[in-house]
Amino acid sequence: MGYILLRNCAKMPIVGIGTYMLKGDVLKQALDFAIFKGYRHIDTALSYGNESEIGEVVADRLKNGTLRRKDLFVTTKVPPVYLAPPFVAQSVEMSLENLKMQYVDMVLIHSPWGCINRGDGQLRPINQKGERVMEHYDLLETWKAFESVYNNKLAKNIGVSNFTANQIERICQKAIIIPSNLQTECHVYLQQRRLRLYCASRGIVVSAYAPLGAPASPYRDKQHPLLLEDHVVEQLARKYKKSAAQILLNFLINNNIPVLPKSQNQNRLRENLDVIDWTMSPEDTKLLLDLDCGVKYFMFDWAKRHPEYFENEPF
Repeated sequence: MGYILLRNCAKMPIVGIGTYMLKGDVLKQALDFAIFKGYRHIDTALSYGNESEIGEVVADRLKNGTLRRKDLFVTTKVPPVYLAPPFVAQSVEMSLENLKMQYVDMVLIHSPWGCINRGDGQLRPINQKGERVMEHYDLLETWKAFESVYNNKLAKNIGVSNFTANQIERICQKAIIIPSNLQTECHVYLQQRRLRLYCASRGIVVSAYAPLGAPASPYRDKQHPLLLEDHVVEQLARKYKKSAAQILLNFLINNNIPVLPKSQNQNRLRENLDVIDWTMSPEDTKLLLDLDCGVKYFMFDWAKRHPEYFENEPF
C-alpha cells in the first residue's frame, strides 16, 4: 500500500474506501472484505449515519488480531450543525463512541456552510418550505475548536472539506495548526489544479472524493456525462488491460492525490486497490490531462443561499 506524508509525518494511505451512502450489513460485509484485501484508509462522517457499523467491523478485526489500530487511518467529519465551537468536540466524541475508538486519524470540517442547531439531533434541519436552515458560523472560531480537539488527542490530524482556497487561507492566517488535508471533489473532469497549487504552497494534502464521478449517487448532476463511460478512458482501459475505474484512480494517485472510491462490490474493491504499481505513458497521461473541463457533479444546491458559498471559486 502506498502512502502520502502529511505535515506531521503521519502516513495517509493513498487508496481508501469511501463509505458515503453505505450502511448496515452491506457496509459491514464490504468493509470487512476491504480490510481483508489490504485497505487501511476508511473515510466516514457523522452525517453518513454508518460509523457504528464501521466501529463493529474494526473492533472485531482488532479483537481477533488481524488488524492493528496503528496501521489504520480513519477519517471522520464534523457536520454543518456542529460548527459552533462548543459543539465541535461533542461531534467528535459522538463519532469516537460510534467508532469505538479513542482517537481518529483525521477529522475534517465537513463543509463551510453551517446549519442551525436546534438541539434535537437533526443533522439536516429544514424549514416549512423544505429548505435547509442555514447558520453563519465564524470559521476561524470553529477552527480554534478543531485545534483543541487536536491538542486533546481526539484526532491525530485536522483539516477541511469542500473549502475554497480563500477560506483555507483565512484559517491559515490565524491558525496555530495549519490544516493537514483538504478533501474535495476531484477527478479527471475536475482536476482542481488551482486549488491543488494553493494547497501545495501551504503543505496541505488534497484528497479526492468522487474520484470516479460518483456514478451511483442520487445527488450527482445528471446533466453531466458519466466519467466512467468517457471514450478516452475506455480506450486507455483497453490498451492497459485495466478497468475504466483503475485508469481514473491511477491518474490521480500518480499526481499524489489520495483517492476515496466507494464500492460494495468485491470485484471492484479488489480492482480499486490494484492501481499503485503501474503507470501510463506520458502521452496517455496527457490525454487524461486534456479531459479537465470543470465538470462538477456535486454543486450542493442546498447551500447556495449561504454567505460562505462561492459558486465561482473552486471547492
